Amino acid sequence: MEVNKFSTPIWYRVTLWAGEDLFHALREFFKQERLKEAYILSCIGSLEEVVLAYPKTKQIPPEVERITLEGLFEINGISGNIKQEAGEIKVHLHGSVSKAGREVSGGAINEGTRIFKVAELVIIGTKGG
Repeated sequence: MEVNKFSTPIWYRVTLWAGEDLFHALREFFKQERLKEAYILSCIGSLEEVVLAYPKTKQIPPEVERITLEGLFEINGISGNIKQEAGEIKVHLHGSVSKAGREVSGGAINEGTRIFKVAELVIIGTKGG
């Protein structure tokens, strides 16, 4: 088990606009705010392209398969974290989206996911040292 305590967390409401790449925008936000770590607590809105990943094998680490979905999707919910690791900003997201009000897809959200109209996020973060 690993337990981390927050010291003076900061709450953010972040709005992303049409055409923005979700991962690029979150990395820019993380850099701009000079955060040590951040947690996406809520994300709603719409996407025009969703890249999902899921394990293809049971071995650890598993072989991963990626699929790209194109169209208009409502975000049912996305959550995750952002952190600095080996000098690189890592974004780790999971969530689900729906298409035409009835088809639901979900899993690990990956690079290449793009906003359709808007995405609204609630993020809590701590400043770097």
